[in-house]
Amino acid sequence: MSKQLTPISEHIGKTSSTKVSYNTRDLILYAIGIGCDELKYVYENDSEFTSFPTYPIVLNFKGTANSVVGFPSDAMLATGHLPPLSGTRVILDGERYLEVITPLPAEGDFTLKSTLVGISKRGQGALVETETVIYDDKFTYVKIVSGAFLVGAKDFVPDKAGTSHSLNVPPPNRPPDAVEEVRTLPNQAHIYRLSGDYNPLHIDPSMAQASGFKKPILHGLCTLGHAAHVILRKYGNNDPVLFKSIRGRFAKPVEPGEQQQETTTERVEREI
Repeated sequence: MSKQLTPISEHIGKTSSTKVSYNTRDLILYAIGIGCDELKYVYENDSEFTSFPTYPIVLNFKGTANSVVGFPSDAMLATGHLPPLSGTRVILDGERYLEVITPLPAEGDFTLKSTLVGISKRGQGALVETETVIYDDKFTYVKIVSGAFLVGAKDFVPDKAGTSHSLNVPPPNRPPDAVEEVRTLPNQAHIYRLSGDYNPLHIDPSMAQASGFKKPILHGLCTLGHAAHVILRKYGNNDPVLFKSIRGRFAKPVEPGEQQQETTTERVEREI
């Protein structure tokens, strides 16, 4: 009997939109969640108060909610475009690219538009890439490319459809220009989830064990925020105006309370 294959090209270009919003309190809570302690990120009356540049990365979880949301949230359901590929056992957050086009205001209401741009076979699964833009009637503020890895996905054709923004960026063959140790808090995930990503994997021990982890792990986007904070301090004088973009791949889980070692080189800093 011939194997039934799933066509994937028909999913490319699917687009949907939802409303998102945030306020000053949301910006402060996110900054604390990624380890910021500078007053300009955590104190609303500071003369230089501003958002940390990676904040928009939580808006597709939060939507317009001002309280706890489910997982997946209404905003995620409104803009989700994952194709129904056979064999998929679990969906992992694999990659993220964020580019600041216009600095965010201190608060506001916006539209988030999400488009499925690529599906490609990767190892024992598939990488599904979605491009998101956040805008209002005046500006486009940010572009985000998300890569979800569908573990076990198989029997689809062709092996690649659409466009892939995924890049391998090998570090130079020399010692890093800077190394910084970052200690996360034991309750880091408890704080970060309040920004909108309420995936129980990051707080519920039984859910973490069912997913193959000994205990709850830290959100990959939380570790990305920590890394962005380190890089901006080291190479950008901690000035968010100088932040342009960052690219990250989630290769290994971090447990809350664990120490992260951030190694950077000037070459990598320019490319992310």
